[in-house]
Amino acid sequence: MLLNKDEIEAQLKDVPRVKQVAFVVRSAMRVLPLLAKKALSEQEGEEAFWFWKPEDRNQHLLAVLRPYGYSVGYALSMSSAVEATPSDVAASAKAIYAAITAVGNYTYYSDIITYASGRGVGGAFADTNAYAAYAYVAGIDAAEGMIQEIKQDLVQLSSSSAEELLSQPLWSASTPPKDWQQLLSQFKEDAMSLNVGFEIWLDWYEDRLQGKPIDVELLEKWNTIPAEKVGQGVIAINTYLKDLTDKKADRPLNQVRAIFIGYGEAGKTSLIRVLNNEPVVEGKGDMTAGIEISDWPVPSSDIKAHFWDFGGQVMAHATHQFFLRERCLYVLVLNARSEIDSTEQAEYWLEHVKSFGKDARVMIVGNKADKAGLNLDMSYLKDKYPSIVDYFPLSCTQAHTKFKAEFDRFYRDFCQHLQAAGTHQILFTPDQFGVLEDLRAMSSQSVFLKRGDFTALCEKYHIATDGPKNRDQLLDLLDKLGVVIHFPQLPCLDEYVLNPRWLTHGVYTLMYERKAMLTEQDVIDILRSKPINDESGGELDYPPDKCGFIMDAMQEFKLCYPLPSNRKTLVIPELLATDQPQDIPFEKSGALVFEFAFRGFIPRNIMPELIVNRHEEIVKQIVWQRGALLRSKQYQAEALVQVDYHERILSIWVQDRDSKDYLGLLNDEVLKIIGRLNLDYEERVELPISACQDLKTGFYKPEKVDYRQLLNSVRNGIYTFSGKHNIYDLNKVLGIIMPDSEIKNLHIDTYVRGSVNSGSFAIDTIGDKKVTTINQNVSNSTVHGSIVAAKKIENSFNELHESKAEPEVKQLLERLLTEIKDLNAKVPELPAVTDLSEESATLVSESSREAPRKRWYEASLSGIEEAAKSLGAIAEPVLAIVKDLSPLLLS
Repeated sequence: MLLNKDEIEAQLKDVPRVKQVAFVVRSAMRVLPLLAKKALSEQEGEEAFWFWKPEDRNQHLLAVLRPYGYSVGYALSMSSAVEATPSDVAASAKAIYAAITAVGNYTYYSDIITYASGRGVGGAFADTNAYAAYAYVAGIDAAEGMIQEIKQDLVQLSSSSAEELLSQPLWSASTPPKDWQQLLSQFKEDAMSLNVGFEIWLDWYEDRLQGKPIDVELLEKWNTIPAEKVGQGVIAINTYLKDLTDKKADRPLNQVRAIFIGYGEAGKTSLIRVLNNEPVVEGKGDMTAGIEISDWPVPSSDIKAHFWDFGGQVMAHATHQFFLRERCLYVLVLNARSEIDSTEQAEYWLEHVKSFGKDARVMIVGNKADKAGLNLDMSYLKDKYPSIVDYFPLSCTQAHTKFKAEFDRFYRDFCQHLQAAGTHQILFTPDQFGVLEDLRAMSSQSVFLKRGDFTALCEKYHIATDGPKNRDQLLDLLDKLGVVIHFPQLPCLDEYVLNPRWLTHGVYTLMYERKAMLTEQDVIDILRSKPINDESGGELDYPPDKCGFIMDAMQEFKLCYPLPSNRKTLVIPELLATDQPQDIPFEKSGALVFEFAFRGFIPRNIMPELIVNRHEEIVKQIVWQRGALLRSKQYQAEALVQVDYHERILSIWVQDRDSKDYLGLLNDEVLKIIGRLNLDYEERVELPISACQDLKTGFYKPEKVDYRQLLNSVRNGIYTFSGKHNIYDLNKVLGIIMPDSEIKNLHIDTYVRGSVNSGSFAIDTIGDKKVTTINQNVSNSTVHGSIVAAKKIENSFNELHESKAEPEVKQLLERLLTEIKDLNAKVPELPAVTDLSEESATLVSESSREAPRKRWYEASLSGIEEAAKSLGAIAEPVLAIVKDLSPLLLS
């Protein structure tokens, strides 16, 4: 028995979003047992979750289970869930269908889930359509029973709230269908066989099955697992959830960070003084040099806020990547600086927060409002940066007089958002908290903690050496939270840094000395020349034998590199001369030229980190703050790299025999650096003069174009590019600038150009590679190319199994390959199917890279969309998968 899609859509059209979510998640819960091995495999002895790679099974199953909690929380309008947008919830919920559909594609069941291939739950959230939720199972007796339950849920939507619907048993009958019960029993056995703590999820699922009351407070904690814990893996997450459920983890850290950012002299320190009820006198305050850290008790709470007051000097901005974090509250302090437009000034710092702090909340303060007002385009800023709380015009010198009302409003919101940021934090067990408290007490007495002392502390509080809550895991967690600093990769330090401020103040003290080169003795002299105090006023001691750790940590942070002629001398690129050296021995004429053009913001750490990463290739120490001359150790090629912060462009010029290979290597290096950040940029290439088709003497003018546009042109069979001044042969362009391995990834062994009545072919050249150009009337062809496409898909499956991509991405790529494989078997030879196999192969290859390149993703996704659309309705599942993949790959 089938359900009518249109009928369900009509019923849900005017239903509130939370009810739609409740309806969908109940339907999704009923199909979870389909992951049971015996229901999905013809082989009796098949392993649990055999359709996933063994080392990925834990992550995949957790990715399937966690969205249930998110969806239930959203439907109940929990505070934590409300903070997430419907699209966020949809993206999580799709993992349920992604996994189950992937299973269906590998089994002998022809239709495991109807309308679950990509449109699924996402449609219910994003498009207000829940037609995918009437999933039914082909081949088992439970199918009809599921349909009846779905129909009953639809009827109750009009009379029941989302909470009432979610509080009912999943099956209205006292006993679910027998086949379904067998599947559930097998699924539980499979999940427990992984031995990583999935029992906690099975218990939660059983409660939903029976319709037990939902513990909203507990579920909110489940849905806000701190990133520090998530990063420790599946076992740690499941153990943490069990400790929350058993009320063993109930001791909060009760600390939150408030980061004050903005240009120098904006008034950040003055604002902190007002918050501390200290007097502020105009012109009397000193500008912060480096960073000042202080503690502030958040009123009406047990939370202590750490105020981080960053000096606004540009030379220190390269260090922000190490100290700007998520789960903080940012306070951006601006003043009416005449030389910088207010909105542009705000954007610069808001981009910092977006890149390093992601979705952390930001309060914008316009200081010195008694002198001049800021002309901020808040509608534009709030639309572009949704994390903005509001704008607060203040005067720190008159905060308790003329501007008292404005300050009181800021103070109220400031405390409220600090409490919100501090609430959703990690909870410790009593034993773990005992270690934490002792470490806090010890930090006031000593900066360093010996390994043996940490071991003794763990023994005192019964922290085991192995198991899910072992000492190494606790140390890793304390390191992530900034309670201690542990660098296992730095062999010089056999102790832990117990006071992270020791490292923070040490690094900034060296940076603000403004010396580009520091010897070991320089570091010792600078750190011991004047008192350095922590937030409590205590003096930080820098013994000579520990200063080497500061040097190693700065190298680990990519802030400096050792001088080749003297490894104990450090070079800090951000402090080098700003002017480019005269007479650099590099001829730009005839060189390959590539640019990264950033829209709105270019972080100050990109060029210094690029210099540090390639420092062994610097030619005769021709290096300055904004660039360097490099000679490859691997290829016969030289490169000039340079950044223009005013124009927001990073440029690379490369020349010599292996120029295109060295260019590819440097491009990958830049992409790896900027890949960690959420940046908007464009890649441009200068079109080589040798690729001109109609060059006229004296009329050539260099042209730079969007590199991705050229790649898309070639992928779409366009091999001529019309510039402003000349026409270029794209075969030659790519052959000149692109390494052969990159050309291979484009899958341009064969081009189909148009259609003629008789088959013929011609030979073109791309670089030094000959390419066959086929002109053939496809409609009259009796040749089937399914073997070629099938081989490509098979290779992609094999490569995907080795990919390090995120579980959800791998699941979607598996579904994509399977859909294309099915298409290849259903239709005769069509170029579009071959294109699909090749473009999907590029997606798989790129996902396996350490630093995937967005331009390849964009080009391949575009190619898949175009090919799928040309095939019509039969390729709709492919388009649906691409719709789900795009935000994951391009974010």
